[in-house]
Amino acid sequence: MTTPRQRRFLFAQVGWMLAGIAALASAGALTLEYAFVVGFVGLVVVTALTTPVNATVRWRARLRWPLLVGGLVFAVLVGLRSVAKFFGTL
Repeated sequence: MTTPRQRRFLFAQVGWMLAGIAALASAGALTLEYAFVVGFVGLVVVTALTTPVNATVRWRARLRWPLLVGGLVFAVLVGLRSVAKFFGTL
C-alpha cells in the first residue's frame, strides 16, 4: 500500500521525466544518454525537494541505491564524453 507522500514523489518524478523527454524531443536532441541525464537529475531534485526535515521515512532509504548507481553511470558518461572531446581536439 502506498502512502500519499510516495504517490506525490512518484508523480513528481514521472512528470519531470515526461516534461524532460518532451523538451528533448521538441528540441530534436532526444537520445538515451540525454534521457538518462534528465531522469537522474530529476530524481536528485525531487528527492532533495521532498525530503522531510524532522522525520526519517523508511521507504526513502531505498532511494540510496538508485541514486548511487545513477551517480556512477552519470560520472562514467561525463568521463567518456570528456575523453572523447579531449582526444577530438588533438
